[in-house]
Amino acid sequence: MPGKPIVSFVSLGCFKNTVDTEVLGGMLVERGAAIVSEYEDADWLVINTCAFIRDAKEESIQEILAALDRKVKGETRHLAVFGCLVQRYRRDLQQSFAGVDILWGVNDLEELAEAICNDRRPAYADRGLFLYGDRNRRIVTTPANTTFIKISEGCDMHCSFCSIPAIRGPFRSRPIDSIVIEAERYRAAGVAELNLISQNSTAYGRDLAERPLLAELLSRLSIIGFSWIRVLYLMPEAVDEAMIEGFAQPGVLPYFDLPFQHVTPKILKKMNRGGSLEKNLALVRAIRRRFPEAVIRSSFIVGFPGETAADFKQLLEFARDARIERIGVFAYSAEEGTPAFGLAGAVPPAVALRRREELLDCSDANLADYNRRLRGTTQEFLPQAPWDNNSTIGRIASQAPEVDGLTRLETPFDAPGNPLPVKIAGFAHELLLAQQVRAERAVPVRAERPKSLRGRKKK
Repeated sequence: MPGKPIVSFVSLGCFKNTVDTEVLGGMLVERGAAIVSEYEDADWLVINTCAFIRDAKEESIQEILAALDRKVKGETRHLAVFGCLVQRYRRDLQQSFAGVDILWGVNDLEELAEAICNDRRPAYADRGLFLYGDRNRRIVTTPANTTFIKISEGCDMHCSFCSIPAIRGPFRSRPIDSIVIEAERYRAAGVAELNLISQNSTAYGRDLAERPLLAELLSRLSIIGFSWIRVLYLMPEAVDEAMIEGFAQPGVLPYFDLPFQHVTPKILKKMNRGGSLEKNLALVRAIRRRFPEAVIRSSFIVGFPGETAADFKQLLEFARDARIERIGVFAYSAEEGTPAFGLAGAVPPAVALRRREELLDCSDANLADYNRRLRGTTQEFLPQAPWDNNSTIGRIASQAPEVDGLTRLETPFDAPGNPLPVKIAGFAHELLLAQQVRAERAVPVRAERPKSLRGRKKK
């Protein structure tokens, strides 16, 4: 088997993990390995793990247990587990999962590929911080017309609740030329949608030029010819007018992924985050003024230590009155090794979950309002796969991959090509229902202006 193993992957967690899986897959292919789906028998089953919050860790552990069961049944000969969970808990995993052949962190991926292809079991040395580049050829795990490019790695934000800096290391950017070369390769292969990802896209380039270079990067990418360029993971504290203006480049979507996390100064200070209710609202207004059709996605943490009912009420009012179209909500997960671990003022889990559900109800209402405004408009639709024999599943421009729902077009699937115009006929929660129309310009859907919270009496 050495030199030509058959390998299957299970990739858990975020889009950044998806890229890491594709990079490692490319290294394996270069060394003669064959990649098959996770449902096929393989010499090696490779699991890319997540360790961001408790639920992610539990999912990763369940996948490892299931893989070990497959190994016992002879469905795979060897098991390699890598990524964030191993980087954070390698010693514990060594004791708990002796049946795993290789435990590897997030760095030294070339050595991991060598080990798999040569049937070796080296110890993970964690010699140097890894950052892939344009010379790394990736396998494709996404539909053929969409992909992700990781523009940087690591994080220097040091949010008190977050373990990412300890797992991924300090923030470091790829050179613009490297990103452009990789992007040109994907566009030549027919990719229509390019999603830029990192831990903190607003900081891109600061370590290279002592100033943010995101606007320059978007300018370079905009001339390659992608139909859609989407930027994910913008830290709202660092978004200014110049950065907002960078989204006016051709092909760049007015889609703003802004993890506000909270709005009250007391909680934000404990989180080691900036912003406030007023600053967050001002940013939303500035974005809506420049791009009336903008869509804003945000994530919030409820139940953070010290969060009172009054704090949560302000957060709920902000989410409602800013009319944020897409919201993700996390109940606080206390992560050992982070500054927030063990903070006084713990919120009972039942209270945190109740607040999460209440904020998700607000999210549902905001989304329904946005979808109602979409009804009857013409939008660009990216076809991805057949839904059934008579319809196609895909996304419109305001739907990011995996997190924003899907659109079903009542036309048989042809191929995952360029966006085409469709008319939105209705919706069922996160699923938009569309019909194909003759080519015409997509109609922007203007967001309603955020309400002002000034002048309200506090109760």
